[in-house]
Amino acid sequence: MRPYQERYLALLGTMRQEADLSVERVGAEAFVDVVRQASEETRQLVEEGTQLLREELFPLLDDILSASPEELQDLVDFADKLMGGVAQKDSCLSYRIHLALMTYARHKGDRDLLIRELYWTGMGLFNMENMLAPHSIRLYTVRMRMCFSECASHFNTDYDDITTPAIRGYIHRAMGNLALTYPGTDLRAATAKLAALKRSIALLSDPDVRAKTPSLPWDRYLLVSHQERTTMLGYLRSGHAGPDVFAQVLESAQIVQEHQLRQAREQDLPSPVRWQYAYYAALYHSGAMGLSEFLDVLYALSTAIPDDDMGTQSMFSHLGVPAYYMEYSRKMDERELERHAGRISQMIHRMCRWLATAITGDYNEQLMLHLRQTLYVYTEMPGCISFFELLQNVFAARHPTSYARMWRAGQIAGTLCSWLIDDCPEKLVGVLGCKDAGEVAARREELEDFANTAGRLYDAGMVHCFGMVLFSCRGLFEEEYGLLQLHTDCGAELLSRHPSVAMYADIAHGHHCRYDEKGGYPLGFSPRRSPLQPMIYLIAVADALTAATDDIGSLYNPPKTFDLVCRELEAESGGQYAPYVVDLLASPERHRIMRENLGRWTVEAYHDLYRRRSALLE
Repeated sequence: MRPYQERYLALLGTMRQEADLSVERVGAEAFVDVVRQASEETRQLVEEGTQLLREELFPLLDDILSASPEELQDLVDFADKLMGGVAQKDSCLSYRIHLALMTYARHKGDRDLLIRELYWTGMGLFNMENMLAPHSIRLYTVRMRMCFSECASHFNTDYDDITTPAIRGYIHRAMGNLALTYPGTDLRAATAKLAALKRSIALLSDPDVRAKTPSLPWDRYLLVSHQERTTMLGYLRSGHAGPDVFAQVLESAQIVQEHQLRQAREQDLPSPVRWQYAYYAALYHSGAMGLSEFLDVLYALSTAIPDDDMGTQSMFSHLGVPAYYMEYSRKMDERELERHAGRISQMIHRMCRWLATAITGDYNEQLMLHLRQTLYVYTEMPGCISFFELLQNVFAARHPTSYARMWRAGQIAGTLCSWLIDDCPEKLVGVLGCKDAGEVAARREELEDFANTAGRLYDAGMVHCFGMVLFSCRGLFEEEYGLLQLHTDCGAELLSRHPSVAMYADIAHGHHCRYDEKGGYPLGFSPRRSPLQPMIYLIAVADALTAATDDIGSLYNPPKTFDLVCRELEAESGGQYAPYVVDLLASPERHRIMRENLGRWTVEAYHDLYRRRSALLE
């Protein structure tokens, strides 16, 4: 590889060390300085990484058809390092490189290279789209399916003409990965997913096919296909699967379980928690195990890995298993469910403590996937923390600067709400059921608290973007901006799933919509149709103020002065922002109060963050 590639990989390693750094008990006052210094170092890493790519990589990708064989091989090696197996260092950058190599292969008629790049381009799309899971929205499924389908199609056209075993291997891997393009959560998708896996498993088991390329790791390919079919346990949980589906999933779960047990005996290690869960879940769904017994197994698996273990199995034990426990426990009636509240509370507290200290390295996206699953299925019950507190703990543990930014947004929103009640209380009529301006004034404290809490929740969907903004040692690509914009849809769905915070879903959904409805996102949502319309517009201004003036958490844009941000708000009054909200800052006295408070709230936000993180470690 070239020196700039080696340097970029080193920068990525440093970024992960910064993100995984568990701040010692330095005291609340010193904590602010520690975080500020770490953020400044991170900004410098991003600047250096971006500059390296602009000077060395992007010109080559833009002129890929002129690349020499040595440059092409360096690109292949670099892309492999960026996205090797489950250890993803920078999968979107790797995707961009593979996309360029695919273009080269098409223009040059290099069939073998094209097959390889079709596979890896599809994998890059999968890794990016996986950030949305378990949300139902998909951005790149069709493109991913096209890549895997074209790659797999070479089995029927010119398979026997291919002489390189590794290229034949990519064809078989693409066949199996077609299943990844079907979520498998409804009958149609599940049917297509099963058909793709059934064909893949049949070919991988065919002695004649194996005999053509005996050097390929056929048993490993076959195991991966069975593992993927085992992941259809989610479809079984939906209750719509027929007996044939149960039989296929159970067969794969049994095969995977036997393999893991055999491997564990040979290596003198315990069987992986993830596949133990899959096996027992398949037994439960097939009727061979009762729900109560199955939940006992899940609880045992949740405590199977010590808290100081940071491996991938620990992620599943601390995060994945509690999510499944809660999802399955919903099948119980209310009285039965209450008996499990103590277990759930224990698992969640253990999870939060582990999150605050977890060092994940290149496996961050796996951690975030398990964590998102927990957030989506969390069940509030007596003795358990509220979903609001759980979400605050998650942000404090895994993305401290976002926690502080939303804490400031809450303070800004509460203050703006108070001023709005003073100036034009009629604008808040309808919010929380207020019937007239008099009731708005009478319920001032309740409305201010609502605005403050809205500020703490409006960016809940950013849990899908932690890895993107924490670990990318460069500016974001177009594909990543597309994913980032979906945080509004993701946040709305996440909050709407939990009764205690569902009332804030519209605010999460609409805080990036324009007041004049001439742009912004998401396009399918209009704040004007929401009873919380004025709160959405108020949070939009609070978000602009807290994000633009953030001198600690901003990685890509330098912070702006409060005065400059206010001028920008005024320029967009009636366009991006609601005029009656922008006007709240027009008076010199309020302007002074807000400017002074913003500085104070930054310090208070990190003090609050420090206290929460300290409590998580107790």
